[in-house]
Amino acid sequence: MSVSALVLHLLPLLAPVPLSASTLLGLSTPPLHVVIAADMTGSSKNPAYGYASQARLLAQSILLNQVRSGDTVTLLRVCSGVQTVADFRFQSKNGARLGKADILRYTAALTQPCTGKGSAITAALAQAKTAMARTAGVRDVAVLFTDGAVLDDPGRAALGRTVQGLLNAGDTRTLFIAGLSPEKGAGGDSIRDSFVKALGKGGADPRVLLAGAYDLSNVYPTFADAVNRARK
Repeated sequence: MSVSALVLHLLPLLAPVPLSASTLLGLSTPPLHVVIAADMTGSSKNPAYGYASQARLLAQSILLNQVRSGDTVTLLRVCSGVQTVADFRFQSKNGARLGKADILRYTAALTQPCTGKGSAITAALAQAKTAMARTAGVRDVAVLFTDGAVLDDPGRAALGRTVQGLLNAGDTRTLFIAGLSPEKGAGGDSIRDSFVKALGKGGADPRVLLAGAYDLSNVYPTFADAVNRARK
């Protein structure tokens, strides 16, 4: 799916859904800690794939449509290391959503393609778990946008254990891994299939949602529903 087609599929998600006054004020549902990690290595540096654009649109949709007043937001940019772009508890007056200007600034910084080599995917998931542990008792939703190519990840041997550790945390409700590449990888498998194998039993956990680069718009509504269930 081209980026333009993806935009057409996801743009309706940017239109706020009418909410009751109590919901807007955050009085009827518990807060969440939302972590978005964007892997901006590899394919993201090739404009032909449009990965950075897809990651940016996904992050914008989540920040506008899923984040409410009282939620904690952590944004992690993944390169050879992990850069914290934002880490704050969002508070608003009268239930207002995160401002669009702020969303654009945050997501532009989050999805800036990396320079150099190295892909700290495993370290990003470990840092996501550490960040979520700081808000004990708050339900957690984690999103990792990545093509799934882990050959340049020095911590790849621990990927499965790291994911399982994140899922074993008592407050974890959803892990959404989006953008997985269908391209051929090592051993004849697709990059997506190799990544899922590396996840081990975590890949079969019902809280883990997987979306390839071409089916992101189809899986996003399932993710949005999972976020809604996490608030109940």
